[in-house]
Order: sequence, then structure tokens, then C-alpha cells
Amino acid sequence: MVSEVGRIRILDDATINRIAAGEVIERPASVVKELVENSLDSGATSMTVSVEDGGKKLIRVRDDGCGMSREDAQAAFTRHATSKITSIDDLLRLGSYGFRGEALASVASVSNVTLRTREHGAEEGTEVRIAGGRILSVSAVGAPEGTEVAVENIFQNIPARRKSLKSRNIELGHCREIMIDYLLCKPGLSFSIRSDESVEMVHVPAEGMNGSLATAFGSKVARDMLRGQVEDQGVRIETFLARLEHTRASPSEIRLFVNDRPVKSQRMISAVIKAFGSRLMKDRYPIGVVRLFVEAPDVDVNVHPAKREVRFNDEVRVLDVLEKCVGNALQGPDLSFRYDLTKFAESFSPTSVIPAGSSLAGNQATLSVEEPGTEAEPSTVIVPLSQIMNTYILAESRGNLLLIDQHAASERIVYERILASLRTGKDISQRLLTPLVIILTATEARVLEENQETLVSAGFSAEPFGKGTYAIRSLPTVLGVAQGELAFRNLLDDLAHMAPAKKLGLEVIWRVACHTAIRAGESLSGPQMRQLVADLVRAESPFTCEHGRPTMIVLSPMDLEKLFKRRV
Repeated sequence: MVSEVGRIRILDDATINRIAAGEVIERPASVVKELVENSLDSGATSMTVSVEDGGKKLIRVRDDGCGMSREDAQAAFTRHATSKITSIDDLLRLGSYGFRGEALASVASVSNVTLRTREHGAEEGTEVRIAGGRILSVSAVGAPEGTEVAVENIFQNIPARRKSLKSRNIELGHCREIMIDYLLCKPGLSFSIRSDESVEMVHVPAEGMNGSLATAFGSKVARDMLRGQVEDQGVRIETFLARLEHTRASPSEIRLFVNDRPVKSQRMISAVIKAFGSRLMKDRYPIGVVRLFVEAPDVDVNVHPAKREVRFNDEVRVLDVLEKCVGNALQGPDLSFRYDLTKFAESFSPTSVIPAGSSLAGNQATLSVEEPGTEAEPSTVIVPLSQIMNTYILAESRGNLLLIDQHAASERIVYERILASLRTGKDISQRLLTPLVIILTATEARVLEENQETLVSAGFSAEPFGKGTYAIRSLPTVLGVAQGELAFRNLLDDLAHMAPAKKLGLEVIWRVACHTAIRAGESLSGPQMRQLVADLVRAESPFTCEHGRPTMIVLSPMDLEKLFKRRV
């Protein structure tokens, strides 16, 4: 009997490296991350990152680290070759960014790589050229001390992956985000990033953490950040948190670092939000940086292919200290927001149909406004009396007391105006005579590039203005220039986490209406209150905002008598 040939095969090195590249190298920014981490592990104090076409054509990282010998330069491209560890025990006391020895081999398997390096004190350097994982040449060259790695035409031998890369600006945005992470965890080093011969970002050690924060979040946010520092139970934490007026619609701008390694951790984010407690409005998230330090044996960084996640030996202890640190940073007397809203016995329940003759229909009659040139019955006109807590308008009409939510009312007005413009074909966008120039974070810039068409359909038009700034040239017609920046940033936050299908429907209109509307906490003058009420009563559905929340509560004399126990 002749035995069959086995069907299980051991893969060749080229195939293994390409599979590893699929796990570690997702896009040009992944290459930037791996090369920057290698530079940091080499002891570099200065590095320059250059990219062309968002990194799709070229990525070059130059550092002043320790450099490599000729033998090490060749060995560095061998799979599982590393200078960071020598045995399994070293994983328990890991202090470097890299340790698996897969990055360079993976990068070289899907691109053309040229490495030039020289050890400090060596007479000459070494150049290694690799294409598709094969070493083409190794030669002696003149080179400065340190290392330079140039990666060209990423995914050139994997057409499907190459085709899936996004536009230049989107890929460049991802590269910027990677660099910002290392600016924040290594503020004492010198960094610069260039794109197609233009300087995108420069950081020098003298700027320190303040400079890193300004680059990451903009000088306006970074200027008055709340700082906390706690060392307890073997855990040391530093926090840099934006003031409460600077929040986002998602937690994407909470940047986390464990032993100066950028990480993602929903549990850490939850601990930060828990410490803020009632200081945050619903569906709003803080901006800031958390730098957490623990002993190497107390954290496992080898739980994710790209080392984005970590696992703590005692997570409860770590999160307790984190919550304490954030709480300490928020101990400012001007940051306490306490609301003591009165609960009425009965409040409005939204409905899409108002039956004739019902009590609700009677309230509809209350909502009338005196038109210019006409005389209305005094009992049919809403008279704003006062603003309460800069959030509600107290008004009187036909013997009833009205409590109007100014934000919900404004949302309804703006929403119906946008819908009316879309129905009639009117332009919903207004061109600004002077563009509104703002600084976007790397995340915001990426979301802008990915959602240009959606933003234009919502009435916004923005374009790069140089060195991280963007010029907003058009705003929705329902939006004032003073509201432009905040509404634009909030919409970017929403789009970052909105399902693609919702970007094409009414969801974006809802978001624009929400971010354009008068905010809770905004002081209104008497004429502004009267105008808001007049606009509301002209709306098709004045009783609810577009989310279904009531815009007002109507209290009749009988309701008031019940509240004060005059009638039981």
C-alpha cells in the first residue's frame, strides 16, 4: 500500500512574513508607528518623519539613536530577530516598545525598504536594500550616526490591500495621530513630520508637555488644562484634562498611555468618565491625556497583535487610583455644576396627533403670536417673563404658566428651517466673506477628510489652510458665525461614530439642528426670548424637538393649585 502525501504543509518564510504583515501593518500609519518605536528603543532624542502621498509612496524615519553594525543591520530583517528580549522571562520586565522582532520583516515583505545606519564612533555606515522581503544588496556607505529607514510603495505586491488605502489626506491624518501619541508620551524629545516637502508638525524639547498638549488639542484647549497627579498602591498617574466647556460627543480624544505606551482601554475610559460624574452633560465626553505608570511585571502588553491593548494583574486597583487622580484634578470650585430642577406633578407627553377638543388642543390655541400690524387678544399672546438657570424660559399665556426648554425649542425651529430649504430646493449653505480659521486635532482632520460630501450636504465647507489649520468657508444658513466652530467640531465628533447608512438620512440634519440650536446655559435677552417664542409657535410641530423631547410644559391654574396643596 502506498501512503498518501500529507496535506499539512509548513509555510515558507515569505508567506509567513506576508501573513504577519496583515496583522501588524494595516496602513502607512502602522509603518510609522513601528519605525518610530524602533527609534525610541534605540535611545533616539530626535527624529524626523517624512511621508509622500500620505505614506503610500514613501515613509522615511530618521533618528539619532545608537545605530547598528553591519551584522545587526542584516539580522534586523530576519523574522523574530530582536535586541529587546532574550528569554520568556524578559516579557515580565519589558521596558521597550518592540519585542517580537516581526515589524521590519513584515514591512519589508510588502514594500521596498532601504536602511542606512551607523553606530556611534564607527568609521562607516551600512546600507541594506530589500524588495518584497528579499535582500538585494548590503554595502558600506557614508551615513550620519543613527538610523534612517525608507519604505517605498507599501503593499505593492498585494494589490487588494493597496487598493483599499484611502486618499492622501486621510492616510496622512492617521500618520499625524500616531505622531501625536508619541509627542504626548515623550514630550522631552524632538519630533518633526513632513509631508510632500511641507512641514506638518514640529516639537522641540523646550516646549515640554505644554507644547505637546497644544499640538494635540490646540492652544485654546491646552491653555488651562486641569492637571492631576497621584501615586498610590504602586501606581503613578498623571492626568491633563480640558475644562468642562471643552467636551466632545465621543471619547476619541481621551488619549491613554501605560508606561508611555499608547493603548486603547474601554475600562480606563469608563473610570475617567465615572470620576467626572454629573459634571458632564449626557452624551458628552472629556478631552485629555492619562499617563499611567506601573511596574513592568504588573502589566501584560503582549495581548494584541499591534500592542494596542494591555492587561493589568490587578485592574481594580489601577482603576481606583485612576478615578482618584481624575477626581483630584477636578477639585476646582468653579467646576461644580449642580442642577436642582423642580419636578412638576404633570408634564407634557409628546404626541404626533392632537385630537380636536382635547386639553392638548386647547394648549395649541395658547401658542399664538401677535403679528405686526394686527391686534391680538391679550389672552392669546405668549408673554416671556424671565429666563431660569439660563436654560428655561418662564412665560404666561391665557392664564397658563409655560416653562419652555430653550434648546429643545431652538432645535425644532432650526430642524424645520433646514427641512423647508431642502423641500423647496433653496441653498442651505451661506458663503462667508471671511473664512473661519480653526485648528483641528488629528482625529478631527481625518474625520473631515472622510466625510467631505456629508458635510457639504449639511451646509459646511472646509479646506486645509496650512500647518494644521482649516478654513471654514461656508456654514449652514441657520447658523451664525459665532456658533460655527463649536457646531462644526460637534458634527465631526458625531460623524466619527455614526454608521454610514445614517450619514445619508435625517440623522445628519438632526445633528446639525442640535449643534446649531441655542444651548442650555446660554443667556438670552428679552427680545431674544420673544423672538424664540414667536418662531416656535410658527413651527409645524411646536410641542417637541426632533428627538421627541417636549419643548415646553404647560401648567394651568389648577395644576399650580395642586402643587401648592391649595387643591387636593
